[in-house]
Amino acid sequence: MPSIYGSVTSNTVHINEEINIQFHIQANSSFSRIIHRYDTIGSRDLPQATGISSTIPSKRMSTVATVFIVLATVVGFIFLCGLLWYIHRRWKRHKSSPTRTKAKPSTTPTIPVALVSPKRPPVDELLQCRKPLCEDYIRKLSLPKGYFGKKYDKCFCKKCHNRSKTDARCGNDCMKLHGWIQLGLRPSQAHTKGLQVFREWKTSYYGTTPNRLSSILDSRFIPLDGDTLKDGTQYKSGHPDPSHCTTCPSLSHASESKFAVRSTFKAIDGNNYYVRVVLQCKQRPGSFVVKRDMNSFQRIEWITKERSTVLPVGLLIRLQKI
Repeated sequence: MPSIYGSVTSNTVHINEEINIQFHIQANSSFSRIIHRYDTIGSRDLPQATGISSTIPSKRMSTVATVFIVLATVVGFIFLCGLLWYIHRRWKRHKSSPTRTKAKPSTTPTIPVALVSPKRPPVDELLQCRKPLCEDYIRKLSLPKGYFGKKYDKCFCKKCHNRSKTDARCGNDCMKLHGWIQLGLRPSQAHTKGLQVFREWKTSYYGTTPNRLSSILDSRFIPLDGDTLKDGTQYKSGHPDPSHCTTCPSLSHASESKFAVRSTFKAIDGNNYYVRVVLQCKQRPGSFVVKRDMNSFQRIEWITKERSTVLPVGLLIRLQKI
């Protein structure tokens, strides 16, 4: 006999299946209607709706990126300009500023103690005036200062006198006296005024030796051989012919060894020199005889036997370094 509970259960299952089938049919039909509506309407409206929603964010993003790129470009350009200006300024400052050298620390030099006094360096012959040496030579001869007149001194040494230049005041006399130092002698006023020595008398030269200078200057005139001097001695000239007084119009001839004997002298500069002395004189015209040498026209001698006719007016000294 069939059970009541079994029929009820089967009926319930059958009803549930029908309900599920209807639900699926309704769901499928509603989904198909939705799709159909989107197909009919969406083909015209859906692209416009989706375009509006997508273009707004993209425009915002592109604007921000453009602003950022522009700002970055401006900042980079400003930085580059500043860097170039800084480099140019450093280069210009380095170019204008002098080169600086590091200063060395100052050190006190040690001064060596000389046990022996150093020797005086030799003085160049061309750079030294010989007049102080000649004055020292006169002091060593013990000649009185009253014989000399300093205002008449003339220096014709290589330092004080340029041989290449022509001096209109002395003319050829400067050429003849080149290398000599002239110490002026002080003549008496009676000789200069009464006798007209410097205007009318002739210039001559008398070669002698240093040891005879004192006797000659003390007599004022050139004495003859055999004349008695103030000290009671007789004068001897030392010339080849003692029978007369021999002078020369040429300085070079009067300074030869037969008239002016060479002597030695140690000067204050420590050097040794050969010394020759010649007296520059004024000789009275008509008191002498001219003696010529047939071998040389420059070897002219004036010979006189008259006293007080040859007056010394200057002492010429020539130094030659040994």
